[in-house]
Amino acid sequence: MARLRSVRALSNLLFGDPSHRLQRMIFREAARGFTLEQPAFPADLHLPPVFGRRLPERVVELVLAWTTYTPGARVLDVGHSNIMECHRRLLSRLRPPVHLTGIDIASPNYDVSSFYERSILADITNTGLAAESFDRIWCISTLEHIGMDNTGYTQNFKLDLHLDTIALGEMYRLLAPDGLLLITVPFGKFENHGWMRNYDLASWHRLLDPLREYGDVHEHYFRYDPDRGWKRVAASQLEMTGYYDHPNAGASGLAAVIIHKPAGKHIPARGT
Repeated sequence: MARLRSVRALSNLLFGDPSHRLQRMIFREAARGFTLEQPAFPADLHLPPVFGRRLPERVVELVLAWTTYTPGARVLDVGHSNIMECHRRLLSRLRPPVHLTGIDIASPNYDVSSFYERSILADITNTGLAAESFDRIWCISTLEHIGMDNTGYTQNFKLDLHLDTIALGEMYRLLAPDGLLLITVPFGKFENHGWMRNYDLASWHRLLDPLREYGDVHEHYFRYDPDRGWKRVAASQLEMTGYYDHPNAGASGLAAVIIHKPAGKHIPARGT
């Protein structure tokens, strides 16, 4: 065992930590997508023809975040306390002026001051923040953890599979008129892994359907292919896809929704 640790230490010294190499690879690949024109976004999204081979879904999610961003927009980043290095690289390259706020139930595991104007320790199901405070809201690979076992991050959580619905309603309340809400989750066949869930179409639409009356809902689905990487597909093509189907360091299917909030559209308060 000691010999194995020595070999790993020497390898890391010579070639770098494998986890850091992966993060650099994710960001470099995502940057290829940053350069693409997206004239029909958010209704449509283009990816390079062969994109993200041997890489997790974060490579697609970074392209989505980059494409929704507008300089000067007030951005809320949900679940910011444990974001990946590649996510932080994205934040450091956003065009100024940058107004980022992070919110999480867990304390950050890195120095957030280099990236965020504010870091809020609060529950996204009940933030206490003023309505319509943000022009962009990113909930990137976070919703699947809400209401699940978060002991790997904090003891400050509740077990309730319906909290994702409450979180979505709160994020929409925080979204300013003409704002965009980006949510991404692992997707395919429904799987409960305890610490997160892999959504299927029924559970995903249970979440989204009540909001269609109040916002413009643009759905996108992606599947990992060992030969071509990530590509857009119909939701039906992911029906039998499990989270761990491919050894790409992440999910095998991804659902993304971009919700545009028209002026004057508000979800009625409960009981009204």
